[in-house]
Amino acid sequence: MPLYVDDEVIRARFTNMDVVYGLRFIRAVASAGAVTPAIAQKLIRCYLRPLASTEGRAVFDKEKKASWDSIYFLYGALGFCAEHDKKLQQIASAVKLVHSHTKQPPRDLEFAPIEVNIFIQHCGYLHLSVADIRYPQDHRHIDPLRFCELCWRQPLPGRKLCGYHAPSDPMLSGSDTRKAAARYKEGIRQKELLENVINRTLTREVTRFHDSLFQDQMLFPEHDIASWLAERRPAVWRKLGPAQYTLTDENAVQIILSILHDPKGLSYKATSLYQIVNTHIQSHPALIWPMLLRAEGWYQSRELMGNNRGGKRSGAGRPKQAKK
Repeated sequence: MPLYVDDEVIRARFTNMDVVYGLRFIRAVASAGAVTPAIAQKLIRCYLRPLASTEGRAVFDKEKKASWDSIYFLYGALGFCAEHDKKLQQIASAVKLVHSHTKQPPRDLEFAPIEVNIFIQHCGYLHLSVADIRYPQDHRHIDPLRFCELCWRQPLPGRKLCGYHAPSDPMLSGSDTRKAAARYKEGIRQKELLENVINRTLTREVTRFHDSLFQDQMLFPEHDIASWLAERRPAVWRKLGPAQYTLTDENAVQIILSILHDPKGLSYKATSLYQIVNTHIQSHPALIWPMLLRAEGWYQSRELMGNNRGGKRSGAGRPKQAKK
């Protein structure tokens, strides 16, 4: 599995000759055998890291355990700090090339939802290392920042939907006694509205964060969590119901997860997955922010759907007859 890219492609994509030569060396060495994530990481550090600025090298040095995901994460982290550094931009693109073209056809990239990208970006502003805390130590294949396509829950193992939305899964949620297929169809109808609400919330909060010169408490706080939830995630706050009165800074994450991310009704394998994710988030509360944003978007969009259903919908009902 060498680096499957021709010299003409390298020359066409990269104008910085140091980066061109770095990729040529990587291609020559990689042609000797299979390229595992560990080998790819070693080649990147050997031939691309020395080309970076001091700031760029610091990003390379944060990378630890080798995996294809961590190499792609390195590309994103380099791109984040390369806004005014054209050479570092090219180095980041070279890392991405190594990630994708050590496989034939090129390795597909699963793009993270916008809220995950924004979360990682703003952690960078605040010098919080997401790479160090993102994955559970003994379960590196489990990603707490991976979500069902239709809500905020962790998807079932090997699938893109959670137990609530998977059309063939018998899981029930609270008083919702509808069949799984009905929940799935409603989730599909709600998806566009969910994404719109998430985007509007992100736009508002990112603008507020930048206008405050990075002083606004945009991410999940360590203190006064109840007030933050009531202001920033009002729909989630309402969902907590009576639990609002027992919520403290110390137990807030545990209470939120017990309501939003309860594995009751799932298979043993899926239950184990949820428990691992919940335990990890309780150890690293900052990671709950994307989940809360998606849950807020889901509950708000569900309320909007309810307001537009049946007789509540604008223009619904029998047309009024003109008086004679």
